[in-house]
Amino acid sequence: MARHRTQFIGALTIESAKKSIYTDIAEREKYTVVVAQAIHSIIRANDALTLALLDKQAMRHDDAPRLFLEIIRLNKIPSKFADLRSIITSAVIMKSKADYKGIEISRKDAEKWIRNAEKYLTCAKEALEY
Repeated sequence: MARHRTQFIGALTIESAKKSIYTDIAEREKYTVVVAQAIHSIIRANDALTLALLDKQAMRHDDAPRLFLEIIRLNKIPSKFADLRSIITSAVIMKSKADYKGIEISRKDAEKWIRNAEKYLTCAKEALEY
């Protein structure tokens, strides 16, 4: 139950990010919010995977890439998703910058993070049905 709720929250977060990119909010703030939402959806999807497949959840965001690697090593998800470890690793690194530091983010970068989140959510959905 919790894994589906966590995955659903991640999906809602990325949908919100996709809508936010086209709002009238000032550019700098808008793209920072979009990236933060995309990163949160990636982290939520990772939580859904680790809860369902390992019965563990990252207690700190820094633990998320390690748990994803554990899922790969145990062959709990299709090997075609192994390269997505770079997405969760980048998301964890970028999270505090996007959430708290108010960094300048371009539309191109915001769109890249939306694509990354969509890839990660696709992975989570397929892996949970695997």
